Amino acid sequence: MQNVSQEKYRQLQAAPIGKLLLQYSIPAIINMAVVSLYNLTDSIFIGNGVGALAISGLAVTFPIINGIIAFNTLVGIDGTTLTSISLGRKQYEKATEVLHNVVILGFIISLITGWIIYLNLDTILWFFGASESTIPYAKEYIEILLRANTITFLFLSLNNLLRGNGFPKKSLESTLLTVGLNLILTPIFIFALNLGIKGASIATVISQVIGLIWVVRLFCLKSNKVHFQRKYFKLKLRLATEIMKLGTPPFILNLCTASITIALINRIGFYGGDFAVGAYGIVSRIYMLFSMVIIGLSIGMQPIIGFNYGAGLMDRVIKTLNMGLTIAFVFMLSVFLLSEMATKPIIRLFSDEISLNDMAIVGLRICAWTFPVMAVQTTLTNFFQSIGKPKTSIILSLIRQIGFLIPLIFLLPEMFNLGLNGIWISIPCADTIACFVTVWVYLTHRQRPQNCNGCNLTN
Repeated sequence: MQNVSQEKYRQLQAAPIGKLLLQYSIPAIINMAVVSLYNLTDSIFIGNGVGALAISGLAVTFPIINGIIAFNTLVGIDGTTLTSISLGRKQYEKATEVLHNVVILGFIISLITGWIIYLNLDTILWFFGASESTIPYAKEYIEILLRANTITFLFLSLNNLLRGNGFPKKSLESTLLTVGLNLILTPIFIFALNLGIKGASIATVISQVIGLIWVVRLFCLKSNKVHFQRKYFKLKLRLATEIMKLGTPPFILNLCTASITIALINRIGFYGGDFAVGAYGIVSRIYMLFSMVIIGLSIGMQPIIGFNYGAGLMDRVIKTLNMGLTIAFVFMLSVFLLSEMATKPIIRLFSDEISLNDMAIVGLRICAWTFPVMAVQTTLTNFFQSIGKPKTSIILSLIRQIGFLIPLIFLLPEMFNLGLNGIWISIPCADTIACFVTVWVYLTHRQRPQNCNGCNLTN
């Protein structure tokens, strides 16, 4: 296995970029898309098996889930970045230390965050926009997930580290195993066992337990260059700080996403009621499916960019970025066209409730305009993260969420008397402005000399 690992590292700095993108991005894209597809089908099962209000209750839990993901990215995804850079510099012991510190940090953070939310759940859900009709569904769904927060946290973190260590296929296998079990168990628990929305969360936990066992087993293999060793199970504050420093940009981005979701749910509920919140839940699930493909592409690019940046091969870094941008834009342009042409059939998969469907159809048609520009903004933001420039990535992460979207969701509905439609319109408007700013920052950055063995991003 050690020879296999060495060969993988050699390929990262010598193999054709197109081949590497296929090798790393396709598993990552499938990984992210499969998880998002599960979330989509989960909503379909809940909408058809429990009811339209259950979809609204599910939507109210999105900020909590985004918050959990935020804390996971604080150590998990960017432990992957640090691992890739360390391996590119042949710092194998540091990569091993990163693995162990990610596990320790993940265990501590997941316990603290999970129980704080659980003990204050009613207050949090009311603040997030729940109503008397939707809070029972929201509580039933999220309570079980919060109790198993550590399992979720460690599974996601270790699965990401598999990619950083040059094993994207193994990461994909664990995801397919987990999601496959989930897709089998969810309809059984909802329809056959009549557990309602609670059945969906039980299926998720059982599946993630199996997935965690699978991933831990892989990191226990002594033949792998980076594997679990008892002597490394010590929290190193300096390394933990480095991991969380790199993890700060996606952490802030996901916290901002949670904040935006809270604001959106409250504003949408104010203008359209519970069914409008459900419509947002449907649209956001569809949006997530396609955006996860771009995030998966960025994750697949991450070890290639990180390794070559660490090795000082900047021409390969830029070639990887340009190829990734092209793929992302073309894909999301196609998705935009599909969403506009097949809006009604897509929405009708979730519910038979006419009022809910009418709102969701309008919302999807408006929000689809954000897909092409979101592809560019997301890919460039993740590029800065991949080369270990957290400050730039933090700024770009905040631009769309805080700088543009929040003001727009409060201004457009009132200024132009657009009501609910004004909130939908604010989403593509914010993404378009943020995209222009991100491109400007990147082009400016390319003209500056980079402190990487004398390399320059214009090379």
